[in-house]
Amino acid sequence: MNGTVPVTVPSPCNQVCWLDAAGICIGCGRSGGEIAEWTRADSARRLQIRAAARQRLESKTAQGSELLDRGPL
Repeated sequence: MNGTVPVTVPSPCNQVCWLDAAGICIGCGRSGGEIAEWTRADSARRLQIRAAARQRLESKTAQGSELLDRGPL
């Protein structure tokens, strides 16, 4: 045993689960594929997913995009 504790990366899900027209969750910023991958992803991959999701949400905010744009209903 090397004395390190495994890192648990929490899900970015905030219970606002709706994919926009581009297939990105308006709540957490993950793609549908990333959401599906989450349960089997290791910590390093989860950190990558979280970073990409955060960047998507920040980009939408900076562009003034409506985060609740759900596309055509």
